[in-house]
Amino acid sequence: MEYERTPLGKRIPRKRTAAVAIVLFVGRLGDLYVLLSTRASNMRSYASDTALPGGKYEDGDEDEEGTARREAYEEIGLPMDRDKVRKLCLLDAFLTGNGLIVTPVVLLVTDNALNPVLNPSEVTHLFSMPLTAFLHSHPSQIPGWHFGISTRILAQGPPDVPPPPRVGYAEGEGEVGGKEGRYYQFRDVTWGQGVVRMHRFLTGREGGGVKPVYGLTSAILIHAAMVGYDQRPDFPVFAPGQHTVQERIEWEVINGAGPLRRAMEAEGMLGDWDEAKAKL
Repeated sequence: MEYERTPLGKRIPRKRTAAVAIVLFVGRLGDLYVLLSTRASNMRSYASDTALPGGKYEDGDEDEEGTARREAYEEIGLPMDRDKVRKLCLLDAFLTGNGLIVTPVVLLVTDNALNPVLNPSEVTHLFSMPLTAFLHSHPSQIPGWHFGISTRILAQGPPDVPPPPRVGYAEGEGEVGGKEGRYYQFRDVTWGQGVVRMHRFLTGREGGGVKPVYGLTSAILIHAAMVGYDQRPDFPVFAPGQHTVQERIEWEVINGAGPLRRAMEAEGMLGDWDEAKAKL
């Protein structure tokens, strides 16, 4: 897998950067699988979510790859040995809701004898999904994957908990049914000056308490699958009129009042964005 990422072109405070590790391995049929984890329930952010190993930059991290490797080692015991776990590429950066600039780092496990060692304070469960699963809206289209689903995913919460927002489907709502229709959903949410499409994929493990792949993680994996297979998904990736990540970062820096702009002000970096401000 090779990819030339699109640079942001402007400085970002290190403390507002993060990286995630897209850890791939080759399955028996030669297809790519990605490792996913369930975050511990006591985590301060995104507790119990399905996620990729990763976290914020820390002093001592050489670069984005260093951050991703350190976090993967701390969370799931992925070896730091670059011969056993090889870097394939870095993907385009993503923006999180709390103003972090996240770089996905694609890694390939070349030693099939590796065994993960979970850090229970951060991760409670580890599993894999085919990377190509994030290109399809129906599981029957995913080669070699026997997707199962539990009816427990539709369990009702307490009466005082409001229902979740309505979601959209890849096909007409009246045609949705069974595991085929419910595997993939999307929701367009207001973000900054526009809307952003949030994708959701079932894992087949929801009956055991594993959450679907949603939000940032699903967006990253859609992008990774598009790069890895040189193929477009069979569903629209973006909402109508959705701004690019670059445009959303520019808006956050120039018009926002969140931690990204505050960090820019503290480090005297706002001048770098004057040209972008003129465009807006």
